[in-house]
Amino acid sequence: MELNEHISASGTELSKDASGYSRSYIFKESFPGFDGHFPGNPILPGIIQTLLGQNSCMEALGKEFPAEKLKLQSVTRCKFLRPVKPMDKLDLKFSLKPKGLNHIAMCSLTVDGKTAATYQLIFGPEGM
Repeated sequence: MELNEHISASGTELSKDASGYSRSYIFKESFPGFDGHFPGNPILPGIIQTLLGQNSCMEALGKEFPAEKLKLQSVTRCKFLRPVKPMDKLDLKFSLKPKGLNHIAMCSLTVDGKTAATYQLIFGPEGM
């Protein structure tokens, strides 16, 4: 099974309300993203945490702007504030804002109501 398939299998359906989008994840200790990070004390790597936002934002952008072919252009303003352990319920929330040809996503990950990570994702047209 590919990493993105493991991620999809660990998450809920993407939902939308007036404040933006949300989805929750629970990763078992057997999730391959924990491999080697760190032996005896597994934590979810920051790259996986940003991948959760990227995948969910791409899904939302595909629904909102189906005619646009977009790709991730940059990840900025990353702050990883607490470790995410196996079986933690990780809540992802994000909002999308258009800016010129780009779309900006402000993402937040929380565990038990405490911020685990925040970051900004910038999506733009393919080929740029």
